[in-house]
This record gives sequence, structure tokens and C-alpha cells, in this order.
Amino acid sequence: MRRTKILATVGPATDQADRLLKLLESGADAFRLNVSHGTSDEHRATLRRIHQACRRAKQEAAIVIDVQGPKLRIGELAGGSVRLSVGQRWILDQEPLTGNENRTFVEIPSFGQAARPEDPVLLGDGDVELSVVNAGPKEIETKVVSGGVVRSHAGVFLPRARLRTSVFGERDQEDATLGLEEGFDYLALSFVRNEQDVLTTRRWLDARRGGRSVGIIAKIERAEALGSIDGILRSADGIMVARGDLGIEVPLERLALEQKMLVRRANTAGRFSIVATQMLLSMLSSPRPTRAEATDVANAVLDGADAVMLSEESAVGQYPFEAVRWLDRIARATEGEFDPQPGRSMVRSGGVGSAELSVARAAVDLAENVRARAIVTPTHSGRTARLVAALRPTCPVLALCSSDSVRRRLALVRGVRSFPAPEHSDLQSLRQRSLQLLHVTGPSSTGPIVLTAGYPVEGRPTNLVTLVDSDSGPPGGPRPAVGSGPRRSPAGR
Repeated sequence: MRRTKILATVGPATDQADRLLKLLESGADAFRLNVSHGTSDEHRATLRRIHQACRRAKQEAAIVIDVQGPKLRIGELAGGSVRLSVGQRWILDQEPLTGNENRTFVEIPSFGQAARPEDPVLLGDGDVELSVVNAGPKEIETKVVSGGVVRSHAGVFLPRARLRTSVFGERDQEDATLGLEEGFDYLALSFVRNEQDVLTTRRWLDARRGGRSVGIIAKIERAEALGSIDGILRSADGIMVARGDLGIEVPLERLALEQKMLVRRANTAGRFSIVATQMLLSMLSSPRPTRAEATDVANAVLDGADAVMLSEESAVGQYPFEAVRWLDRIARATEGEFDPQPGRSMVRSGGVGSAELSVARAAVDLAENVRARAIVTPTHSGRTARLVAALRPTCPVLALCSSDSVRRRLALVRGVRSFPAPEHSDLQSLRQRSLQLLHVTGPSSTGPIVLTAGYPVEGRPTNLVTLVDSDSGPPGGPRPAVGSGPRRSPAGR
């Protein structure tokens, strides 16, 4: 069982029912829809196809809607892209017309004050650099300093501008509303600056029907977010290390160090982390990754990231399924060398009771001591499974949950697989259900199962850890190593 999760972006290369199904069959655990591209009708149709593919595959994959946020983007370009050469003049203006090799549309707040002569302008992930020649109230004339291909809707970054923008603006709210109508699991919030940005979005979601079942992924793309990371982690469900824009804001030589810091801090806070951007970029046109890309993915796994993400590779690439399979192969080959011990002692409870974290530690310690084949965690909200997974046990975490939305959200948490379960189960039935899941751990695995539960009354937090002897069959029921409990024992939190 692979522990590291795979998040695949859906785009023209994969936005068909049979291709979405093939992504799942190739190993994708979750789908990302970047609503910066396309129309509302197209997004609605894509979400419906994703749901259809998940039903056909009988797989509960998480759906992530990535909203644009305050990112500046150019408009549509004739033919979808233009090549800019060093020394060429290119104009940014406010005319919403199709761009070409001479000009393009860009919507910038306070356009006239956004740039000054000699200011740098970066396009895309910073590969193309312009320098401002003249800045007027209606257009900005630039000269190409570093050339390359620019695609339609590429991002525009003005390092010296100070623009007043809203992290979760009107366009983002419209996209989120559409997502709530069709059903999705996580909102990826772009250009988060601090905890307040997350809280503002959380309040908006909580006020909408269905919004409480949607988690928030804070995309770390701004340098100022690095100094506020603890507050961001306190309020977000997880973070995405968005290395494209972050690599523009911080010195490139420090990007790997910031990635490692962010993954470590997320895990310490009991939150999941996603490493994104250019993981297998060469696979846009190649059936195999480069050696450097394979090493990059392996390092993300060794850092302890919960998930790795494909962007262009699965959205517009020629080999989207091969890219997913390569992530799967690299993660499986690498996970056996991951050492959980250095970070395990630093894991905090993320705001929940210390007793629950202590129980999670007890479950992991017991599992390691007896070489358990799995830790089974009944859970209402997914919190118990996330806490156990944050400790990075060497065996799988199998979450039992009655909520479809909670099971889908757990699809992005490292080492966790979730399964349906009744809302209320007595301890004996939980043991029997644990034995029914033995096939998940693989035919070669041996040893008992560690089971957590809430005891003794309904609504009780997870407070019990017991062993289930995997050699005993369901009819007689296993005998617990810790506690015996009454007939009724509800799931933990």
C-alpha cells in the first residue's frame, strides 16, 4: 500500500469520463480543478464527470477546487501562446482583446500606479522576465530581458508593486459557490498571507449550505506567509507548497529549504502538506521523468509530505497516466527509507485535547512494538485518523467512518485509507470489521491489528487502544489486549 497520496490536476488532456477513470486506475487519489482557466459551465461539467468517474471506480477521491485569488494574469493569446525574444517590446494594457506578439491584456488594480520604469515583470513561473520601459495610466510598455514561450492566462508578478487585493474575492466566491452546488471537498486558497485570510474564508464557507464539509488548503506562495505559517496551520486543514510563485518570492537557492521547513511544520501541527509545481515537468512531452525530477519526488516523500501534485503534466501533458504511474513507482520505492522518528516527538495536537494525541501516540507505539499490520481508527470527523497519521506509523492507518465527505477528505492524508462504517458500532463489531480489512494490508503482511475507539459513552473522544488478533476469525471475535468495554462503543473523533 502506497502511503504518499497523488493529486492530479484535470485539464484538456484528461477532462473526459474515460480518462478521469484511467487517472484513478493509474493511482490518483484526488483531483484538482484550477478554476483560473475555463468557464463556469465547463467547470460544472468537469465536476460532474469527476463524480461519475469516482462512482464507476468505486473510489472516494478528494476533489480540490483551486481558486485564482489575487493573482494577476494576462488574457487570451492568439494561438494559445507567443514566443518573446530578448530585446523585444511587449505592451501590457487594459483592452480585453486577444493578445499577440506585440501586446496582451492584463487586469491590474490601480493600473497607473502599478509599475515604474526599470521595474521587473515576471511571467508564468518566472521563466520570462520583462523590464518596464514606460508606465502610463492605460498601458505598460516593457522590454524582454529573458525570453521564452508565454501561454494564455499566464501569471504576472510585479515584485516591486504594492497592490491592495482580496485573497478571497468576488470571483473566488462565485467559483466556490459553483463548487458547493456540484460538490467538492477542499478549497485551495491562493496567495494566503496570514491566518486571518484563512479565517475569513472559513467564515464564508461556514455560512453556506454544505460549506462546513469543505476543508481549506492554504497555498503558500508569498514570502510573508512563511513568517505567519504557525497561524495559517492553526486554521487551515492543510497547506500546499506552491513552488512556482513561492520560487519567485524567495531566493531560488532557498526554495528547497523552505519546502522542507513547511512540510515539517505542517506535520508537527497535525496538518497535511502537498508539494506542488513541476514535479515531473519534462513529462509534458516525454514518457519518462528526468533523473532530477525523480530525485525531487523522492525527496518530497523523504521530507514526509502527505501528497505530491501534478499540474501541467496531467492537465495538458501528452503522458498524464504515465506521470501518475511514475509518481506511484517513485513513492513506493522511497517510502521504505523514510524515518519517522525525528519528527514524531514534535507533533502537536493542533488544538485538540492532549489526551487524544496521547492515545494516538499509544496506538502508534503499540503498533510498532507488536509489528502490527494496521491501525484501525473509527472516526466521526477524521481527526483521530489525522492525528495517528501525523505520527507517521510504519503500518497503514485504516479509518472507519460513516461520513462520505470525511472519507474523501482523508484521501489526501498520508498513510490513511478510509472505509464505510455504521455511525454507531459496539466494540465487538469494530473488531470484526477490522478483521474484514485484513486484505487491504496485503497477503504477505502478518501480525495483529491495533484498534482505537471511544469508550464508554456516545460522543466520547478516542480514548481506548486495543489489540485484535488477526489469527482469530470473526465468529468467535478477537480478544482485546487493553480493556474489554461494554457492548456499545461509539467511534472516536
